[in-house]
Amino acid sequence: MNHVYLGAVAFGVTLLLASIVLGGKDTDHGGHGHDADGVGLGWAPVTSLRFWVFLLAFGGGAGLALGALGSSPTIAAVGAGVIGWAAGAIAVAFVRTLNKNSVSSDVKATELIGMTGALTLPVGPGKPGKVRLEIKGRAEDYVANSVDDDAAELPTGSPVLVVAEGERGSLLVAKAEM
Repeated sequence: MNHVYLGAVAFGVTLLLASIVLGGKDTDHGGHGHDADGVGLGWAPVTSLRFWVFLLAFGGGAGLALGALGSSPTIAAVGAGVIGWAAGAIAVAFVRTLNKNSVSSDVKATELIGMTGALTLPVGPGKPGKVRLEIKGRAEDYVANSVDDDAAELPTGSPVLVVAEGERGSLLVAKAEM
């Protein structure tokens, strides 16, 4: 039975090292996306690659250790399974908690609607320009299109209001009343 535990440790440690060196993302689908209501297996740790890495590495190590200490094959197998499952479930729960409580500097287009900014390039009907917005302590430039096709061209420096998201990540803007 030791060869099974040794194989599990080797496979788990190989996956762990590969994820550290290659910087890969986990394929954990729990708690978000289409499984947000708890339907399917999104709530279970078995849907996470991280779970399997820890189950194999720690479960195999525990099986080897219990076998070396003279435990019966049944006790070693149960102990390896319990320790591996617990290690995997704890790792998944820990990372999910970190992801829920982490702060992101990513900005979604919906967060920009209602913000005012200044044009860095003029915008007019059929003529895209650029708008600079102050977001989360930094200035970001976005492609801007005029929402009003009948309005005159707005020159550089004009204050504008973001009213909607346009095509391909651009923003629809209108002249801001100051």
